[in-house]
Amino acid sequence: MPPPRSLIRSLGSSLTGLLPTSLLPRSLAGRVFAVFSLTMVVFLGTGMGLFYRYQFLQHVDETQDAALTLVEVAAQNIEDSVVIGDYDTVQRTLGKMLFQSPFKSAAFIDVAGGTLRVQAPKVERAPAPAWLSRLIASKLYEVNRVASVGGRDYGVIRLDFDADKIAAQLWALVIETATFALIAFAVGLALMRTLLKRWLASLGRLRSFENDVAAGRVTAEAALHADAPTEIEEAIRAVNRSAASLRVQFGQRIDSLTNSLMQHKSAVDQAAIVCEVDTQGRIIGVNELFERSSGFARQEALGRELLDFGRPAGSDAPWQPSTGVWNGEVVFDGRAGRLQWYRTIVPIFDAGGTLERYLCIDIDITERKEFERAIVENAKRQTLIAELGRKALAMNDLDELFQDAAQAAAQGLGAPCAALFENTQSGNAPGRQLMVRSGAGRLSQTIGLQLGCAGDPLSGAPASGLRPWFAPLAAMHGLRSGLDAGVGAFGVLGAYTDNGRRFDDDDAVFLRGIANILGTAIERQEARKRLTWLAQYDSLTNLPNRRQLGTCLEDAIAQAGRDGHRAAVMFIDLDRFKNVNDMLGHGAGDQLLVQAAARLEACARADKVVARLGGDEFAVVLPWLEGEQKESPAAAELAGRIVDALAQPFHLQGQQLFVSASIGIAVYPEDGSNAGQLLKSADTAMYGAKNNGRNTWQFYSAALHENAAQRIQLESQLRLALERGEFLLHYQPKLDLAGGSISGFEALLRWQHPQRGLVPPLEFISILEDTGLILPVGEWVIGEVCRQLGAWAAAGPPVPPVAINLSARQLQQADLAELIERIVVGAGVDPGLLEFELTESMLMVNPEAAVAILSRIKALGMRLSVDDFGTGYSSLAYLKRFPLDALKIDRTFVRDLPDDPDDAAITKAVIRLAHSLSLKVVAEGVENIAQLRELEQYDCDEIQGYYVSRPLPAADCVALLERAEQALAA
Repeated sequence: MPPPRSLIRSLGSSLTGLLPTSLLPRSLAGRVFAVFSLTMVVFLGTGMGLFYRYQFLQHVDETQDAALTLVEVAAQNIEDSVVIGDYDTVQRTLGKMLFQSPFKSAAFIDVAGGTLRVQAPKVERAPAPAWLSRLIASKLYEVNRVASVGGRDYGVIRLDFDADKIAAQLWALVIETATFALIAFAVGLALMRTLLKRWLASLGRLRSFENDVAAGRVTAEAALHADAPTEIEEAIRAVNRSAASLRVQFGQRIDSLTNSLMQHKSAVDQAAIVCEVDTQGRIIGVNELFERSSGFARQEALGRELLDFGRPAGSDAPWQPSTGVWNGEVVFDGRAGRLQWYRTIVPIFDAGGTLERYLCIDIDITERKEFERAIVENAKRQTLIAELGRKALAMNDLDELFQDAAQAAAQGLGAPCAALFENTQSGNAPGRQLMVRSGAGRLSQTIGLQLGCAGDPLSGAPASGLRPWFAPLAAMHGLRSGLDAGVGAFGVLGAYTDNGRRFDDDDAVFLRGIANILGTAIERQEARKRLTWLAQYDSLTNLPNRRQLGTCLEDAIAQAGRDGHRAAVMFIDLDRFKNVNDMLGHGAGDQLLVQAAARLEACARADKVVARLGGDEFAVVLPWLEGEQKESPAAAELAGRIVDALAQPFHLQGQQLFVSASIGIAVYPEDGSNAGQLLKSADTAMYGAKNNGRNTWQFYSAALHENAAQRIQLESQLRLALERGEFLLHYQPKLDLAGGSISGFEALLRWQHPQRGLVPPLEFISILEDTGLILPVGEWVIGEVCRQLGAWAAAGPPVPPVAINLSARQLQQADLAELIERIVVGAGVDPGLLEFELTESMLMVNPEAAVAILSRIKALGMRLSVDDFGTGYSSLAYLKRFPLDALKIDRTFVRDLPDDPDDAAITKAVIRLAHSLSLKVVAEGVENIAQLRELEQYDCDEIQGYYVSRPLPAADCVALLERAEQALAA
């Protein structure tokens, strides 16, 4: 039964998958034969393997069973012989057991250990492989039989297998069966090959069919033979059917190709310019597109040479009749203008290979070439713009840049001349002038020429592009058209021609690009000048700044050193300028600085330099001082004029404001050899003027330097004083005039210097304020007062309130109320025992913020009072809004009581005002009984001063309270 087709297909696919393509037979017969051979090998190999395995196992089992049977049969004779001691019979029995048996040796071992062994005779056989002998030896085991008679053991019968003998028997079987299988395999292959050749011989006859088709016998069919297999017959019939179908399709395809060729010819006629040329190079036919494109009618073109309708655009040789294809670009003048075509000339041959004619196909590339020219032109222009932009960034000389711009404009636009015109009159007023700043070509000789312009230089352009103001130059140089662009407020850039050319939009864009680069360069130059000016001058007052002042002062010092005279510098600081900023804002402060700068310039002569150093600080350089005295009268006279000028009222935001000036003067060479030293000396002298009451001037002296050095030293020591515990508090009592009792204390800060002892407050309080150290020190004061109140309460006598002075810096803290609350709550004291004193000036810096902060402090249960009332400035409207409890009359109004009627009137008015606002009044600086009696008559509530007591240490205050309590009890 033949194998199923599916099996053959699977084997074939397996074969093609296992073998590389290069090893597969190319013929069908070879591949079928290979599949058959592989199948036979697999089947024979599998069958032979299973057969050999079965024979091996069966032979081993039969050998083992035969051995057991043999030893049982021989055991009876051996047992009988052993009983009677006939060992010869035992030996003969053992020898018979080895005859034609698989054993190598037989032995009888008695109970005493004696051994009787017999070896099998040698038999010559073909040797078997060693692995087979080892495998058989592993499967067989030696046979042992106990010889026993009547329950008594006489010994053991032992048989050893001969594995080599058994392996030789099995190997002989393998050789015989393998030989038979190979012979059968070879016979099957020969038979299969013969049958395949016969069956596939029909396929070879297809070659004759191929030859018939190649010879043109389109009706030929492949022959069929009766002995061919069914599959081959089906394949030949399929080939015949396919050939018939192809004949039909080829016919249809030829018809389709013919139709397509006609359509392609029509499409070519529509898309390309086509003409036919004879072998002599004369036109014998043209299509309609040729007529439309060239402008020549068919009759005009026929008979003319092809070269009349286009010659090579470059240096290539013109076309000559030949057998090769020619192509290239040609140019000729058509009826509508110059045309540029891309031409291909193809020779046409007849069936015999003889040149028949030429087909010339042209593609109109006129627009493309124009586009390419525009691209090249644009690239050229962009290169010019980029190069000009690079120069604009690199160079600082605008004149050179202006000349390059004119050259670039002329070159980029292909114009014979170009020029840059500068507007020499600012604004839009009529009658402005335009000056030729740079020129290229014919206009290069007109640089500096002035042209009148009635209005806007870029208005009133006719179709030619020539502005009315350009008419004189146009007439002078025969210019007929132009194009221009504005360069910001600087002027106009223009390019001009003498052939009436009309410039297009691309030209305008290019020229505007050049103009924009110029405009940007001009703006950058102006910005550079502005930055230079800003680096040397103050933008608010337009005065020289500190840097420029240093340069001018160094120049003045150098000149003075060469000429042997003196020079000086004034350092001017506006007093109380910060109050103007705080009250009216920085805008008003800036206006005041501008007015102050104007007054300084008015006071100084033209040979003196007035500068603003920053903030409210100014300086004046005096490059020449006459006379032998260091403190020059001229410098003093100028300083006096400046003080008087700045003391005059300033009008800001509809009101008058008054400031003053403190001036320090340093003279070269006594007070410094360079600008830095002189300014430092003048600054020191200015602080000396401030310490002398402000609104004055002061020449520098060594003593002033020592005072400044001492101030710096004090500042350094103050920064460590709080950490070292050098601060302490003294308490000055206040007396209640109605009851005569101690109504409270004012806590006064003292500094216990390790070398100087107690330092007066006037020496260090201002330094604490200026450096900001007043904030941590003020926090310490509040905490120390709370701690002292707790200590006094624990000591026994009733504790009166203690007043604490708040600084302006502390009042600027938004969290001041929270800070006070945290300290008081942490100390566990009654908030009603604390009172905070503030000055009028502090309250009026930022009244709205002060009201909010004081209201939060008041809500904590603490008292508030205004210290030094009457010496500052305040608004009664705001005074009414502040949550105050008391007013303290400054000591300046109490000092001359009762003799000075003005002080008496002011004091009585303040007391009545305070009482009308439900405020308590405390008079400061009471030093005698007359002042006390006078204040009693004015209904003053409390007094404070040396008449009551000097400020006391905390320990002495307890004794004072005890004495006051005893006096009241008495």
